[in-house]
Amino acid sequence: MILFGTGGIRGIMREGEFDEKTVAVASKGVAEYMKMNGLRKVLIAYDTRNNSETFAKLSASVFSGEGMEVYLFGEPVPTPVLSYGVRKLGMDMGIVITASHNPPEYNGYKVYTSNGVQAVPEVTDILTELVKQAWNQPINAVEKYTIVPQEFLDEYISDVAKVVNADLKGLKVVYSPLHGTGAKFVTRLLRMLGAEVIDVKEQMEHNGNFPTVKTPNPEDDRALVLLRKYMAEHNVDLGLATDPDADRVGVVFKDVRLTGNQVGVLLSKMLIDGYLESGRNKGMLVKTIVTTDMVRPLCEESGIKLFEVPTGFKFIGDLVEKHKELDFVFGFEESCGYLTRDLARDKDAVLACGLVAKAAVNFDLLDRMEELYKKYGYYLEKLINFDFKSVDQALDVYSKLKKTKAEGIKEVIDYSKGYNGVIPNDTLRLEFEGGRIFVRPSGTEPKMKAYVMVRANTKEHAISNLEQLENKIKSIVNEILAR
Repeated sequence: MILFGTGGIRGIMREGEFDEKTVAVASKGVAEYMKMNGLRKVLIAYDTRNNSETFAKLSASVFSGEGMEVYLFGEPVPTPVLSYGVRKLGMDMGIVITASHNPPEYNGYKVYTSNGVQAVPEVTDILTELVKQAWNQPINAVEKYTIVPQEFLDEYISDVAKVVNADLKGLKVVYSPLHGTGAKFVTRLLRMLGAEVIDVKEQMEHNGNFPTVKTPNPEDDRALVLLRKYMAEHNVDLGLATDPDADRVGVVFKDVRLTGNQVGVLLSKMLIDGYLESGRNKGMLVKTIVTTDMVRPLCEESGIKLFEVPTGFKFIGDLVEKHKELDFVFGFEESCGYLTRDLARDKDAVLACGLVAKAAVNFDLLDRMEELYKKYGYYLEKLINFDFKSVDQALDVYSKLKKTKAEGIKEVIDYSKGYNGVIPNDTLRLEFEGGRIFVRPSGTEPKMKAYVMVRANTKEHAISNLEQLENKIKSIVNEILAR
């Protein structure tokens, strides 16, 4: 089980890992934190995974048993609806039972603070200790909570439609929620805005086994097989798929899957242009450090302030909250998470689907991407996953990378002490002539991620640089393992 990692508590649903005791103890620990800080109201949401509703009701009962005022959504809802609800309903904390895009055997528990931001380390460090303390304490559960009325969900969709602010008449979209919470929300939004939506019927039903996909992760081509099939059958250019808790969206256009970075660049350009047209000039854009640098020249030429944060959307939400003097134009991460404006403070795939559809009505996504490449250079990125025998081995490789003198490396930047205004975090940046590689260890799993990023004036040159750097990081890691 992962205790408050990048995305809260997460583990396989089996006894002793992520089970009813885990949920009860986590809730008791969060309730203790609330008591310490004079907080009373908590909102709880859950996704379509197996046991999510059971876990959510158990969590609600534990909070109630601890004397809290508890509100629970009566059906599975997207994670961003929880963030929106905490803000709109004036809650002190929020909980969502989800394991996002993980395989079916997983579930998880995320905690949100009163600003709608997923709890950041200064909060989760305290929660971790309180949850550990609660492990052997008696737990009093009382089944008493208020169900959030259906009208609230209607309000959310209406509010998102106002932010998207588009006429989608004439647009055809194929959509899949991958058996998740987006089913009711994305289709309603797109139809409300005038689009013709073709549902991937086999994937519209809520089903925690995700029976029609190899993975419920829309970043992965294996999740998009049926989506592409429907697009071909119905001769539709745009396909959208959201993960089970509808905070990430995968985009296919004219049979090309756009990367999270490419979608982020297209939406950045559209939203920056719209912002400047409104006559304002105090805008901010926020991205994680491992997300494409292609938005840098966009921000520089438009006077938009660009901020960078560690990996994890909670850092984007937290930074936006700390800069209320600026207008939040856009925030995104390479793993297909997007957000704009002030409804929620976590990535929102319902809103993102509306924005991508708006973009597709206004321009050809592939043509526009090519125009931007020609103007700003070919920024290409690739994620490489390294698997190791143990967590210790992964951390050992990571620590040796800090001291590497491998040929071709111009500089190694260690973010653990903070760098360039970015909060300290476990990330290394290896600078090369042809680009840079960011490396992050999992810390809780025997894995390490390497994000290869290059820029060149031609596509061929960029592809060549990307291949060279990919081979380079693989050979460096293999050399370290061989020692």
